[in-house]
Amino acid sequence: MNLLIEKKKKEEALKFLPKLNSELMKIAKTGIIKKQNASRNVSRITKKISAI
Repeated sequence: MNLLIEKKKKEEALKFLPKLNSELMKIAKTGIIKKQNASRNVSRITKKISAI
């Protein structure tokens, strides 16, 4: 995702965002990371994509 943001490929990043969100929530559900942490990461990435 960071590579897409760095290369300013907004459309590709937006297509990949739901998959990233899903994977982070699965990880949070298993307890590897906390749910707030996953949500915060998705929020920050969404803001970066919007800024492109």
